[in-house]
Amino acid sequence: MMFGKLGLVMVVVRDMERSVAFYRDVLGLKLLIQQPNWSQLDAGNVLIGLHPDGDEVKVSPTTGMSIGIYVDDMDKAVAEIRKRYGKIAIGPRQDPFGRWALVFDPDGYSVQIIEMARNLRAQHKLPPEPGQ
Repeated sequence: MMFGKLGLVMVVVRDMERSVAFYRDVLGLKLLIQQPNWSQLDAGNVLIGLHPDGDEVKVSPTTGMSIGIYVDDMDKAVAEIRKRYGKIAIGPRQDPFGRWALVFDPDGYSVQIIEMARNLRAQHKLPPEPGQ
């Protein structure tokens, strides 16, 4: 059996409208599908699927899942998030891999905003210089 690259991350949500608004309007992801039982957004190389809380799947933001979204300019991204949402939980902070900040979605899932260090961009399949 051959597996391909990761293509979808599903997030279980309490309120579809509120979560779609966060991922679309705060993080700026392109909305592809919006339905009561499934919404899907384009996050570049992976899709984010939003599924409503129900009998088979439950909202559980503290069980070890976190989404990371790459940005080329941390200061610009954080300013835009603050303008749209106003809540950066942590950061921006500097680490050996680059800079990062943390924001929480409406159900409490953590979303990392990551500006990779230039020497590590290729390893993360990012262009060598922002904008190229």
